[in-house]
Amino acid sequence: MVDDVVIRTEGLTKIFEKGKKREVVALKDVNLQIGRGEVFGLLGTNGAGKTTLIRLLVGLLTPTEGSATVLGKNIVKDMAYIRQRVALLPQEAGIYDRLTARENLIYYGGLYGIPEVELNERADRLLEIVGLKEKEDFQVKGFSGGMKRKVLVARTLVIEPEIVFLDEPTTGIDTLGARVVRNLLKVLSSEENRTIILTTHDLNEVSELCDRVGILNEGKLIAVGKPSELEEKFKAANLEDVFTGLVTGEGVYGGDHL
Repeated sequence: MVDDVVIRTEGLTKIFEKGKKREVVALKDVNLQIGRGEVFGLLGTNGAGKTTLIRLLVGLLTPTEGSATVLGKNIVKDMAYIRQRVALLPQEAGIYDRLTARENLIYYGGLYGIPEVELNERADRLLEIVGLKEKEDFQVKGFSGGMKRKVLVARTLVIEPEIVFLDEPTTGIDTLGARVVRNLLKVLSSEENRTIILTTHDLNEVSELCDRVGILNEGKLIAVGKPSELEEKFKAANLEDVFTGLVTGEGVYGGDHL
């Protein structure tokens, strides 16, 4: 059982209509619990349902069937409450090129009504953590892709969300920069008790960061557990073997994967 559940889905399903007679089932009957302070990894090939699940949980989509709660609130009825307490960093997030690194954080935090003094303190801390303090007054348009990604991570965290949804957070960042981001996520989880839902194709990153993982395939949640537990359950040498075995059907020993 998961203690202090902050995300709960029951039979969560999303079907997209493509024309009058064609339907695409993006997510099917997903039952999931995520606890406060967890780093939870969502794994799946492209089109497996990861992004659809996240978009449902942050109110960008509405479910076709089933239900879900975030921080104890219904994702259909109480989304205004939820949006003030969660943050999403999409893989293709936009950034304000004409603003400086600091201005990006200040502008975003200002939208949430954070007092100026507190907002500046948060910006100082985050820019220092991601290694951009010396570049804080430079326009972002001159930054590399990795530097822009660091700004986006810091901007996402400036509102101090209780739950953070990160879609490929280290994409485009060099090895050292990715290490900085990973260490920051560890601190957020272990010291600040924030819940992080992470999607990534880097299974080494998952093994390093995630307390538990959920594997999605064709819209269905086919396995949930700690990486070590899944490796043992499916008699696999590592998480990559678990993932590929489940998605391709090789190495799956029948029965209910969950």
